[in-house]
Amino acid sequence: MKITLVSTPPDVTSGTGKYADQLADALDTSVELERVYLRTDSADPIHFVRRAIAASATGADVIHVQFDYVLFGPRGLYTPLFFGAIRALANRDGSSIVVTVHEVLTPDLVAPPAARAKGAYVSALNRILDRCSDRLVFLSEQARDRFSDDVRRPTATVLPHGVTRDVPVSPDPAAARAEFGYGPDDVVVVEPGYVSPRKGSETMLALAEHCPDFEFLLAGGPPRERHDQFVESLRARAPANVTITGHLSDERFHAAFAAADLVVLPYHETTQTGIVNTVNQSGVFNWAMAHRKPVLASDCDRFRAVADRWGTPALFDATDVDAAAARVRELVADEDRRADLRDACGAYLDANDMATVAERHVALYREVAGA
Repeated sequence: MKITLVSTPPDVTSGTGKYADQLADALDTSVELERVYLRTDSADPIHFVRRAIAASATGADVIHVQFDYVLFGPRGLYTPLFFGAIRALANRDGSSIVVTVHEVLTPDLVAPPAARAKGAYVSALNRILDRCSDRLVFLSEQARDRFSDDVRRPTATVLPHGVTRDVPVSPDPAAARAEFGYGPDDVVVVEPGYVSPRKGSETMLALAEHCPDFEFLLAGGPPRERHDQFVESLRARAPANVTITGHLSDERFHAAFAAADLVVLPYHETTQTGIVNTVNQSGVFNWAMAHRKPVLASDCDRFRAVADRWGTPALFDATDVDAAAARVRELVADEDRRADLRDACGAYLDANDMATVAERHVALYREVAGA
């Protein structure tokens, strides 16, 4: 069976591209796989037509597109162009189309001004995805349910994000701490990944002010150029016990996990460019599981569902800084609780192993292609 995977490349600004790379590695031994890359942040409509033609030209049984609204032109403007073209070509060639929707937007997640018009636009994009695919895939039940509240689709599949167990070689904790300038006796609290408002990066500064005897590491950089000013504003007012690294190599990114006594994910809903961003899944959380690290995360629908099922992460209210700081201190002091959180990583890894997720993808491909 031949599969063509369409995504952005695994560059520093594209979590979707990095996920697609991990999935491709896991699929490579089970299917004949080709890759077609979309340019990150392209605003050229011709590029999207050419990429649709390139995907069709591979002669794949299934074309699998990794979708996020921001990947298909400014504000998703070229979504109709790309998906209309690839649907027409797939109909001609007898290919099937699978689309993984990484983030789900619906009319109730748009904000003023012109909320009604923006909501209608988002809903129209969702209906295009629905009509141009043979199967939609979501990374969580929460994302699927949110989408189906807007578009009533009878068949949709939830496949977990998947966790790659074999993390890149990273130093032992003492060496990792030294790499970031910390000593063996320092308590190191880490938020790995992109630094942006939706990741709650500003909360880490507030926690650092409330916990001056701990070290706080924001191990990442801005996901887009438009976030550069935000990151620089954090640098300008960060207390002395905060380090913001900027973009990291894969090796140093994973060293940040190795250095952590506690991983904190203070994600929260934010309104950016008129859209309310929610948490549907987290690749960073998955990496923390692979590193078997205790995680403290925002008490949102997604993390609450994961915690209820797997016993990790621990949860906190990121909007109440005093209570959040107390929660950090409580976990740092409670080695037994952190050990429980580390132990819970194993069950989560077993259920969400990338190899198992890849097998479920192959079964899905065979189902939609009638193979």
